[in-house]
Amino acid sequence: MSAAIVCPVCNEKIPAGTGACPRCGFKLIGATQTFTPVSAEPPAPVVDSGAVPALEVVKGPYAGEDFVLGQGTFTLGRDPSCDVFLSNMTVSRHHATITVDGARVLIKDAGSLNGTWVDGKVVDEALLLPGTHVQIGTFDMVFKQLNA
Repeated sequence: MSAAIVCPVCNEKIPAGTGACPRCGFKLIGATQTFTPVSAEPPAPVVDSGAVPALEVVKGPYAGEDFVLGQGTFTLGRDPSCDVFLSNMTVSRHHATITVDGARVLIKDAGSLNGTWVDGKVVDEALLLPGTHVQIGTFDMVFKQLNA
């Protein structure tokens, strides 16, 4: 007598010889396989050790400008004391921070009103890789690495 298998959709036990799950209707075709989930960790950034991290404004005020970051933690906002001064009412006074630690570059929202957007999604924090789009208020920027 064969043992029951588990439905990959709803985890219901399916009696041996049955072609579909009695609970959700998932159709079994051939042998059910097991798999090992891939890691949810983002890929390691590809970084040129001699490159300098920067944000290039591609749309909005200051289009075409680069904000060169270097190593350390940088504040972004419309307060003139911020390291990256984004003078526009759509930007919070202290909108976000970017921390550059070797090859790892992390952006964190600082509780801003309009949010920090990375590749089209609102984030509390996110890793930045070359080519990542960052939107803060009306500023659309791309994270890149400049040759030293």
